[in-house]
Amino acid sequence: MLLFLILFLILSIPSVQTRLGRYATDTINEDFHTNINIERIGLKINGDVKLGNILIRDYKTDTLVSIIELNTSIVNFSKLANGKLTFGDIDIKGLLFNIKTYKGENQTNLDVFVARFDEEEPSTEPSDFLLSSSDITIVNGKFTMSDENRETVQVLNFDGINLNATNFLINGSDVSTRINTLSFNDSRGLKMKNLSSNFKYTRENMLFDNLDIKTESSTLKGALEFKYN
Repeated sequence: MLLFLILFLILSIPSVQTRLGRYATDTINEDFHTNINIERIGLKINGDVKLGNILIRDYKTDTLVSIIELNTSIVNFSKLANGKLTFGDIDIKGLLFNIKTYKGENQTNLDVFVARFDEEEPSTEPSDFLLSSSDITIVNGKFTMSDENRETVQVLNFDGINLNATNFLINGSDVSTRINTLSFNDSRGLKMKNLSSNFKYTRENMLFDNLDIKTESSTLKGALEFKYN
């Protein structure tokens, strides 16, 4: 207990939090040529880790993801240095997720980002990069998607996003999770009361199994798949 209190006091020092933030991202950025920055890392009295001002830039140095505050518990510290980020519950505040296709390009900035985690040669071994969480909660987030090659650049603009998802996993470029609850407001007037689904994203498709959607005036149940090159 005494050791924990000493550690807690040390990690409460702003300069220490800043150094830890830089250390936590340097290895990943060097290995995968990404642009991920964490301004502060601190330890809460209950043992959880608090990350402040997270910023992920895309290959054009525009914002791909930004987070004001992220609170979580790290399940396995020994795997962090090897790019295996294993977390318990994650609570996120002030999320901005910005997917963009630039003029003259045919891939989104997200496609380019996740491609950094693909291995050059096919392998049956797991990808080097892995991030997992047992439970994720997002409060009042924002999601935008735009394409500068279209006449109408803005494709999607969701705000007021509230989400709870379990068994979240990023393994290389693949993403999977169980979406328990998801609500948001669309800029064109749609109000999503709730969406639940078993979700999976790969570079070839997006799957929404066991899909259940409720808006103010409709209900939809089924399965949905997006296929793309």
